[in-house]
Amino acid sequence: MFNKNIISNINNKWFIICGTIAGVFFTLSWIIQEAFRETYNPLMHPISSLSFGPTGWIQVATFFITGVLTLLFAYGLWNIWKSEKGISQWVPIFVIICALAFIGSAIFTSDFANGYPAGAPVVITNPTFSGIMHQTCVSLLFFSTPLGCFIIGNYFAYKKELKWLLFSSISGLMFLLFAFLTAVGYYNPPGLETYAGLFQRITLSIGFLWISLVSIYFFKKFK
Repeated sequence: MFNKNIISNINNKWFIICGTIAGVFFTLSWIIQEAFRETYNPLMHPISSLSFGPTGWIQVATFFITGVLTLLFAYGLWNIWKSEKGISQWVPIFVIICALAFIGSAIFTSDFANGYPAGAPVVITNPTFSGIMHQTCVSLLFFSTPLGCFIIGNYFAYKKELKWLLFSSISGLMFLLFAFLTAVGYYNPPGLETYAGLFQRITLSIGFLWISLVSIYFFKKFK
């Protein structure tokens, strides 16, 4: 059992469940948005490109809200770290980095890339400051998420929860694989550039599936 006095006024499980809310919210947002973009190709174009155009504010808000929700989830994990044996302090730290990466992606929009919007270059040759900062945030997200997967595996090993250990470890490996394919795809080698957007969506879906299920795991522990 977890210590019921982790926080004074609000039960910590409501911070924890924010991880699941973040994953569902972010995923539904890009799915709905891209359905109404006539020239947008989700197989090729990155999710960040949804920030362009008259309705681009929706994706900017999505990044920011997702970041805040993930930050609340990280706070819940931080409280668990203070009361529960076996969980590393680095787990909430890496989730905090993920949260700040999403918030940073809202503040700094990406450059036009991969031919979207129409007339945009396929390869970015003169990146702007905002574009560089956005890409830095994306890189932080793509590094911190799998590290969180691997490190929390130690906790599941400590608890002798083999299924969760395997799930978290495989999630980290699959995330790295598709993150690599995403990065390679956006450098436009023949054939892969057509599916770079798909690889990115698979990568983020793996990450948010991991966050969502870990969120539910700890949420149930508080019952």
